[in-house]
Amino acid sequence: MTIRLNPADLSQTRSDLGLTVGTDVLAPNGSGANLTALNASNLGSGTVPTARLGSGTASGTTFLAGDQTYKTVAAGLNHLSTATASSSASLDFTSLITSTYDVYFIVLDEIMPATNASDLYLLLSGDNGSSFSSSNYAYVTDTLTKHNHGDSVSRSSTSARGLAQIQLMNSAATNQGQGVSGQIYLFSPLNTSLQPSLRWSFIGNDNGVNLKVLDGAGKEETSSARDAFQIKFSSGNIASGTVRVYGIANG
Repeated sequence: MTIRLNPADLSQTRSDLGLTVGTDVLAPNGSGANLTALNASNLGSGTVPTARLGSGTASGTTFLAGDQTYKTVAAGLNHLSTATASSSASLDFTSLITSTYDVYFIVLDEIMPATNASDLYLLLSGDNGSSFSSSNYAYVTDTLTKHNHGDSVSRSSTSARGLAQIQLMNSAATNQGQGVSGQIYLFSPLNTSLQPSLRWSFIGNDNGVNLKVLDGAGKEETSSARDAFQIKFSSGNIASGTVRVYGIANG
């Protein structure tokens, strides 16, 4: 048998040696397209490109599912914004409400009024905070109060409509060991066939230094999209405290 090692005729050389491109040797251009039965455990360096792992767009907010597609992470609660008051006239939340979420969860942590016996308000906006609606609000509340002197506990209920704001808590005390803390649910603010509604629960002190627990519900009696909201006191600034806003994943 004649074996010719001819650099000018590599194809003939491989044939004479009984070598098959893609099985015994790599193709001259370095392509491994014809190689089979490769063991991934032999990879010793480098990174596999995300496009080779699955279809779709790989990013910091997607994950590779078992069907080899990149999917968006949809946690139950997705943090959208945090605002901390420091002698603030109000805390305004804009550019948060979108079609991504139908329900929003708002957490108030020790919101302290600068002026004693101030009421805590919430207002909605239909123009991303350029202005806030000042009519057609309605609310109902149920309050338990533990009186500072003695062990008596009283219960009271309040309802009102046609207001310039939603009253979340009345007569909040300043510098009595705690601010107003609690949670608010905001339901379907962009649904123009429904009136935007809220449900909340708070704990705090009133101006008589009495411990107060309050549950309430309210709405703006208009079927219009609302894309921003504001939290403020009826008198004076918000001295301190933090508000965090989360979107609750649909589905």
